[in-house]
Amino acid sequence: MTHFPELTEKVHAPRALHIRFPLGRTFGQPGREDLQKRILTDMLGTARLTEPEILRRLDYKWRRD
Repeated sequence: MTHFPELTEKVHAPRALHIRFPLGRTFGQPGREDLQKRILTDMLGTARLTEPEILRRLDYKWRRD
């Protein structure tokens, strides 16, 4: 998981997910188990990919409560 896709590309990470959430909130707001499970599922799916240097960008939107 990364918050800095440009840096992640420069270090040639084998697989990474970019999420546009605030630092420290990579998996979403507290109590949002539905969202946290979807992000975790995306992460596990990306770990199975075999192509080199994959950077997937997740399109989840941060929701202010």
